[in-house]
Amino acid sequence: MSHTAIRLRSRGLAAAAAALALVLTGCSSGSSDSAGSGKQTIVFWGWSDMSKPVALWNKTHPNIHVKFQAITSNFYPKLQAAITGKDGAPDITQVDYPNLTSTIIAGDLKDITAESADLKPHFKPAVWDQVVVNDKVYGVPQDIGTQVLYYRSDVFKEAGLTAPKTWDEYMAAAAKLKKTHPKAYTTAFPANGGAWLASLAWNAKAQWFGTDKDAWKVDLDDQPTLKVAEYWQKMLDKGYAKGDQHWQPTWFKGLAKGTYLTWIGPAWGGAALKENAPDLSGKWAVAPLPQWTKGDTAPVYWGGSLTALTSVTNKTDAAMKFITWLNTSKESAKLLVADVLPASDIGQGIPELTKPDPYFGGQVPGEVFTVRGTESTPWTWGPTMTDTTNYLNDAMQSVINKSTTLPDAMKKVDGETKSQLKRKGLSVR
Repeated sequence: MSHTAIRLRSRGLAAAAAALALVLTGCSSGSSDSAGSGKQTIVFWGWSDMSKPVALWNKTHPNIHVKFQAITSNFYPKLQAAITGKDGAPDITQVDYPNLTSTIIAGDLKDITAESADLKPHFKPAVWDQVVVNDKVYGVPQDIGTQVLYYRSDVFKEAGLTAPKTWDEYMAAAAKLKKTHPKAYTTAFPANGGAWLASLAWNAKAQWFGTDKDAWKVDLDDQPTLKVAEYWQKMLDKGYAKGDQHWQPTWFKGLAKGTYLTWIGPAWGGAALKENAPDLSGKWAVAPLPQWTKGDTAPVYWGGSLTALTSVTNKTDAAMKFITWLNTSKESAKLLVADVLPASDIGQGIPELTKPDPYFGGQVPGEVFTVRGTESTPWTWGPTMTDTTNYLNDAMQSVINKSTTLPDAMKKVDGETKSQLKRKGLSVR
């Protein structure tokens, strides 16, 4: 399937006339650099620590000096302000996949379809889809958060269970684990899990956003989503899942002390397990994310980012050389892999991802993180994902508080999201 993850299928999006033109045509992607020959300096903004790969690049590429600036709070407002003012704006920026659509609509990014034509073969189709919007390319994938199932292999073995391949099998495993470990929970249901829930809806082939001519289609309570919502409501009602918050001390303690026996999490989450549950080395394993239909292999993602050229840069050639190296070289991947899963096939083939990991019982987790990606499931990120994620987080907390059910909460989120798009001046069908 082509360009499915964040593809906009319309020939137009109604916001203001400027936003409409930006989505349809992108910003100019002229390839001539105004600095001419000689040494150039390009500015790179991001929230991840890029100091090591940038230092290596600067050491080995003396004619293109990269100046990295870490922006650790209010990233997108600061990016928008810098680009609007043009003074101090970066040439290159990190963008997380869910916010790509809104960043394009804001006019912050350059269309690099022509400049990136030779890069597509370096990535699995499902990964490359993450940077394609309305058949145009707006960046190069840097890292990818393949959703997987982390599970306590020792507990599963004691209970006579194997890693579930479908959601029916996962529910059945949860029922058995409640009998063998009554004080434990199969997993946490996170109050701050809007992005987590989005990935599970994606896994069920939901279609939260799309476009129809000049308007957005919004459907956060479509049938696949309601199926997921009913499933997780049942997990809560039966005591198989417990309300908590990802990344908080109580949740980490739950993973370390055996309160939670599985975690549906991203490839980059393995580092968090190792750091926060070191005493369980050898007792965790990784499996592909369960599917609704047995045999499905299409991946879905939680998190990940791309590197893009800003709409105001006049150093396209130099910037493209750097982001190509950053995202497709072994040298860069070896420096990034400690924190993230490199997105390119070259990056995913480095030794660090192909050797057994003692923490996961000698398993090669990289084989699970990278095996999928030939097929992809259609998914479009909306134009106000920060707001939508906040609505989801509030809804999930309400479900934990038992003031609503998850299916009803999704209907509310659907209405809130539609209202927010209208307040932003976007047409909604």
